[in-house]
Amino acid sequence: MIDTGAGGDCIDDDLARSLALPITDEGEISGVGGKHRAYVYTARLYVPSMGLLLFQPFTGVKLTEGQQRHRVLLGRSFLRNYQLVYDGATGQVSIDPPSDGATPKPHDP
Repeated sequence: MIDTGAGGDCIDDDLARSLALPITDEGEISGVGGKHRAYVYTARLYVPSMGLLLFQPFTGVKLTEGQQRHRVLLGRSFLRNYQLVYDGATGQVSIDPPSDGATPKPHDP
């Protein structure tokens, strides 16, 4: 799921643990539930609609516990390399490489 309100990229903590993803860092995050500590996992994620394979850090968050149906959030750290257009009237969303034709930069949290 694309989350323009999220500063970083996140993965459901239960999913990350079930996949035995390596914990590579830990830090404090804040959101709707206030501030708390969270693990950072390194994961490989394929985005089929973009033909894109990501290999990067994802912060573990409680998506399942919050009854969210998605398991990964791609936030502004991902989106900063793309041009996102949302048409509110139709609900259509497009995500394209930069309009200057440059290749998107590798993710750098």
